[in-house]
Amino acid sequence: MLEKEIERAGIPAVLITSLIPTAKMMGANRIVQGVGITHPLGNPRVSQGEEKSLRRKILRAALQLLTEKIENGKVVTPLEMETPSSGKK
Repeated sequence: MLEKEIERAGIPAVLITSLIPTAKMMGANRIVQGVGITHPLGNPRVSQGEEKSLRRKILRAALQLLTEKIENGKVVTPLEMETPSSGKK
């Protein structure tokens, strides 16, 4: 996994994925939960404005995680997976 190799070189890296168990199994140190497998940074079922807000939340969580010293791995879930247009969690 690329994130793990970058971390091994001493450069903080974040993996944004919806496959949290797989990321943990592969040894990712900093994980941010994305929206879905095919669209980890967006949701094609919402308006452009809602998607922009969604992407900002995910990116802000990832950038915040880069500033933290992590020893044993950390998973951040920045979103309630519900949006007004999708009605899903």
